[in-house]
Amino acid sequence: MDKSGGRGSILRGWDTALKIPALFLLMMAVAFVREPLLLPLLPLIALACFLSSGLSFHSLLKVLRIPLFLVLFVALFMALFSGREVMLALGPLAIRKEGVLLALGILVRVASVMTIGSVMTGTTPLAGLSEALRRMRIPPMMVDIGVLTGRYIMVIGEDHRQMAISRRLRGYRPGISFMKTLRVVVPTTASLLIRGFGRSERVFSAMRMRGYGKGTRVADTARRAFTVRDVCLTVGTTGAAVALLVLEAV
Repeated sequence: MDKSGGRGSILRGWDTALKIPALFLLMMAVAFVREPLLLPLLPLIALACFLSSGLSFHSLLKVLRIPLFLVLFVALFMALFSGREVMLALGPLAIRKEGVLLALGILVRVASVMTIGSVMTGTTPLAGLSEALRRMRIPPMMVDIGVLTGRYIMVIGEDHRQMAISRRLRGYRPGISFMKTLRVVVPTTASLLIRGFGRSERVFSAMRMRGYGKGTRVADTARRAFTVRDVCLTVGTTGAAVALLVLEAV
């Protein structure tokens, strides 16, 4: 979250306690849209969020690549086997109009929702997310577990990246043979898990030594006043979500 992207972003300074609920509501509204006339609005809304985030296109593509590949597979299946009206015949296969429309609707909604979600996470530092969740009265234990989990996912990812660089420097080239790849991947995965487990034990011991879990009351996080920008962004985002839901219901 917010490792490098988000510099010069309009959304970066948006108060997290307002940003998360507002963008989550917008994501839900986008996911509920089924009216074909409203579908062109969804990429425009997602694009506006992305351009306001200051994130790089490469980071967005990295997030969307695998999910969109899976959705494309489902969309292709629907285009070939859903509906009756044939648009184009390709030998024994036929692309059907109803399936194409359904597939386009799914692709647009999924891409838009994931773009807004990546904007929400990419412009929210982990510390800010923890602070916002506490201010939203989420149980502290759940917040701590979530923050530590997110942190360790990033740490394990960095360890994996360093191991991959080391393997390449030692002459390893993936894809030579399945068994050779398996002999390399399995020990690497086991090493990552063992190192992660050992690191988590050390962190937990340090937390216990500092009094974590002994019933001491942690002081409430200092509240900062919402700025005009916070209010305007919240009202605009919430208004867009409500407008989509109203137009879908009409």
